[in-house]
Amino acid sequence: MPGAADFIQKSVHAVEAGVIAPWLRRALLVAAVVGLAVYHVYYFRGLATSQAMDQAQIGREIASFHGWRTNVIRPRAVAQLRGHGKPVARYIQHDTFEAPLPPLVNSVGLFLVKSHWQMTPHDLIYIGDKVIAIESIAFFLLSLLVLFFLARRLFDERLAYLACAFVLLCHLLWQYGLSGLPQMLMLFIFNCTLYALVRAIEARNAERPLDAWLAAVGAGFGLLALAHALTLWMFGAALPFFVFYFRPRLRSLGIVLGVVALMYAPWLLRNFVLTGNPCGVAWYSVLNGIGGHSEAEVMRHMATDLGGAGPQAFRDKIISNFTGQIAGLFGNFGLSIVALAFFVSLLHPFRSREAATLRWMLLVMWVGALLGMCVYGVDTEQEVAANQLHVLFLPIMSCFGLAWLLVQWNRLAFSQPLARAGFLAGLYVLCALPMIFNLPLFASPDRPQIRWPPYLPPYIAVLNKWMQPNEIVASDMPWAIAWYANRRGLWLPETVQKFTELNDSRVLGGPVNGLYLTPISGSDNKLRDIIRGEYKDWAQLILRTADVEKLPLTWATLLGLENECIFLSDHDRSAATKQ
Repeated sequence: MPGAADFIQKSVHAVEAGVIAPWLRRALLVAAVVGLAVYHVYYFRGLATSQAMDQAQIGREIASFHGWRTNVIRPRAVAQLRGHGKPVARYIQHDTFEAPLPPLVNSVGLFLVKSHWQMTPHDLIYIGDKVIAIESIAFFLLSLLVLFFLARRLFDERLAYLACAFVLLCHLLWQYGLSGLPQMLMLFIFNCTLYALVRAIEARNAERPLDAWLAAVGAGFGLLALAHALTLWMFGAALPFFVFYFRPRLRSLGIVLGVVALMYAPWLLRNFVLTGNPCGVAWYSVLNGIGGHSEAEVMRHMATDLGGAGPQAFRDKIISNFTGQIAGLFGNFGLSIVALAFFVSLLHPFRSREAATLRWMLLVMWVGALLGMCVYGVDTEQEVAANQLHVLFLPIMSCFGLAWLLVQWNRLAFSQPLARAGFLAGLYVLCALPMIFNLPLFASPDRPQIRWPPYLPPYIAVLNKWMQPNEIVASDMPWAIAWYANRRGLWLPETVQKFTELNDSRVLGGPVNGLYLTPISGSDNKLRDIIRGEYKDWAQLILRTADVEKLPLTWATLLGLENECIFLSDHDRSAATKQ
């Protein structure tokens, strides 16, 4: 057929002439991105952290048009409301712990699957978990798109493609994308903020009006603060830059600072009205690690003074956290040597004035983020952590690190094109090793399909039928009860006596009708941790040696794999599931 032959000949000529080749490369890149996203969603095992579930259940309340309400009851919040003279039963479900933006974003996707909110015994992975993970990955890919335009503006298109590929192969970023934490939302906002900042720097260098770009930068930092208050440390560290770099100084500072204040002040005012503290109950997170107390233990205590919270304790905490963060810097940057090369690139005189300026701004913001993480602490026991901010800098630092590495390679003056390709391929393999080692080929065959221990969603969701909406369950994982069972969960108070007081005084609006203990306080700990650790006052119940008949909750049943969970209630609840 002459027509077909002519079409093939023109197509081959177009490829040889380089007309179609860019589009083929783009199509292959899109296919690779979609393939990676599908792969990670396919092997998704559910939300990974308590903070992710806490924000998710608040998002569901927003999707139900209840506002920023929570089903997680913290004893610390009870004490705070009492101290402020507020009726606890009326105000305890107004959340003042989590940042407001992540639940609001989660609510959009959750609203679309409202008819599937009720989890069934056949659901191994909750539909809400999947929706939030897909949303998070979508923000990751959008942040990658913004990064491409940012890198192209700072360097060139070729480097932008290469750098985005390095970011795409970072296993740590995909883990955060699947965790349900807001880091990918923050990454998208952060990259947009950096893009606006680069445009402001360009306008300053070209002596063009820059107020609009400075306002956009302020809006970016405002959204970051609403997504995670710890990012205010980054903003605070960046403020001197706006004073000394842009002109007029006070006007530039006023625009950025004014926009951030305008966006964040309403949330602070709300918290102050509710609790008497603009930071709400989240303020007490600063006591994490003080006197040997974890954040969980702080939130479970109702006493104002935990003891040992002096200047020396804070100093020791900051030094310890700083040492841990710096020692684990390679892991915090996803084992990416390209990202770590950023710090060496500070010694290189970049030709682009924007790139040369931005790198110092990045360094200053990173130091501010590091200081914030040292003050508040980062959970190093898990692969992902709610307070981990290094991941925000990983992509843009990869761009600078790659630019420096390519400059050093070019100085070696290798004439063979294959040598350059081999150099880049070696870098890609090194940065992709964590992802490669987590492929099904290398993964353990015993790896569970869900995040057990401690989370077993079907056995938690059964509480939805066992408990009424106005009833309360005390637990060591109230966030999971609030999310999977959609019931009010009281974080287990520090002592049985405090639990009894809350139950008898009806301060929460009624009695505590159930008690759910899981591997968080039990089998995940050594015997010494159980009898001397955070849950020592509950050791007899955890070890199943307590006389249930002496408790107000006399009916007990075992749940979970190998009966590692125990549920107690004021009467037999199992009949509800048999009807």
